[in-house]
Amino acid sequence: MPKIGMLYLCTGKYTVFWPEFYASFEKNFLPGCEKEYFVFTDAETIPGQDCPRVHRITQEAYDWPYSTLRRFSIFLTQEKALAGCDFLFFFNANLVCEKTVTAEEFLPRPEKGENLLLVQQPGFWDKKPIFYSYDRNPKSTAYIPYNCGRDYVSGGLNGGTAAAFLALCHELERRTEDDLARGVIALWHDESQLNRYAAERSDYRLLTPAYWYPEGWDLPFEAKIVVRDKARYFDVAAVKHKDARPQSWLARKWGAFRENWLPYLWYARDALLHKTLQGGDAQ
Repeated sequence: MPKIGMLYLCTGKYTVFWPEFYASFEKNFLPGCEKEYFVFTDAETIPGQDCPRVHRITQEAYDWPYSTLRRFSIFLTQEKALAGCDFLFFFNANLVCEKTVTAEEFLPRPEKGENLLLVQQPGFWDKKPIFYSYDRNPKSTAYIPYNCGRDYVSGGLNGGTAAAFLALCHELERRTEDDLARGVIALWHDESQLNRYAAERSDYRLLTPAYWYPEGWDLPFEAKIVVRDKARYFDVAAVKHKDARPQSWLARKWGAFRENWLPYLWYARDALLHKTLQGGDAQ
């Protein structure tokens, strides 16, 4: 019976999601496996903490976006304990496991060369790579040219064998700190870093958006792990210090053009220049 390390980060307002997460994953996720919960939180108490498999780890609440940007560093504070698991998985706070998810359908298969587990981002599962929301900034360590990349994966559910996932954390912590030292923040923070890491390799099992199914969406998959709408629980814009005012007509039109047509131009440019994942021109 494999030992599964469940990595869960909930500070500030995000602690509201833990009770439903814990109850649903205990009931439906990987039945027959031993699950150990590592809950990084600033809450003094959490439901279930009396269970010996639930470990409450004190974690201060960072301002956005450092709460997500530095999650790799946060996990590595418990590296010794995490290394004792067979598999490690990180879950966004607002996930609920609504259907039974078995080990056969979910766990990476090292015997097939799969050491990591990644999930398709539902906004891009049916789109071409040139339309993916990769970080296109060459100054960022998460940079992916328009002529590179294969999959777009979610930053909110990922994992792998303990060794593979901890190696990922070390590498992405290094890249994130390198960026910060140069005053750079990846476009979508940890998700951009994860997508760059995935673009460099092929040793992962890729699951459909059935395992990252946004609440209220209509996708051609059976919803197994659902993403709760955070806006039903708190003011997301306030937490992320974002301006919630609607865009002007001109801004919306420019945004649509930039999203739907400009990628063809940038793809042609990067292909002609033989751009690579190293960020420069091919030799």
